[in-house]
Amino acid sequence: MNARWSALIACSLLLTGCAGMQNPQRANLAHCSNQLKALKAENYTLVLQEGDLCLQKNTLPASLQSVIYAVQAEAHSNLNQFSQAVTAKEKSIQLAVKPDPRANLDLSAMYREAGNPRKALELVQYNLDNGLGEAGKGSGFHMPTYYHLGLALTDLGQYREAAEAFSAGLERQPDYAWAYYTRGVAYDHLGAKDDAKSDFKKFLALVDKKYLLEKHKAKLAELGVSVP
Repeated sequence: MNARWSALIACSLLLTGCAGMQNPQRANLAHCSNQLKALKAENYTLVLQEGDLCLQKNTLPASLQSVIYAVQAEAHSNLNQFSQAVTAKEKSIQLAVKPDPRANLDLSAMYREAGNPRKALELVQYNLDNGLGEAGKGSGFHMPTYYHLGLALTDLGQYREAAEAFSAGLERQPDYAWAYYTRGVAYDHLGAKDDAKSDFKKFLALVDKKYLLEKHKAKLAELGVSVP
């Protein structure tokens, strides 16, 4: 479970004091709590059911509705329901009190998974054009921005630009394993086999092996890089 959802919902309730709800003393928030329990248990179908009931049975402040929809979007993503994930995430962003640059990056990832890398690129570019770094406007850009930029460019077949984006991210966070893997993929497409192999080796030195899928191992094997 992503711990930020639990913290966000708890904080929203505390800060609002359930303000804006109809009959707050009688508000049925059990389903909201159940949604988080289901997320912790990775029962994503139940996450969706309880989230829907949380929204239906309570008149929630917009900030809390935003969080519930964000959790719904994560559940849809984990169920590979990416079109539904996009819809839920867009509702979450629309209801948010202030722009959240990281939410745009999450939505970008959902659009890529839904097969729309051009829209994914537009979302990352929006952050870049408007100075929306991960910690807020004017704070600068860190690995997440460049990583999602690189992924969208890779999906669009713009491999040189993708490699440059991953390199920019690695200047800011040189221990981010997956950026080496994705840059290695971009280098491989560009025919830079030695650079790709070097990145794959750096990736293996940093990554938690439990997250390696067969497709990752197969890609490494293409360049003669074996998993220890």
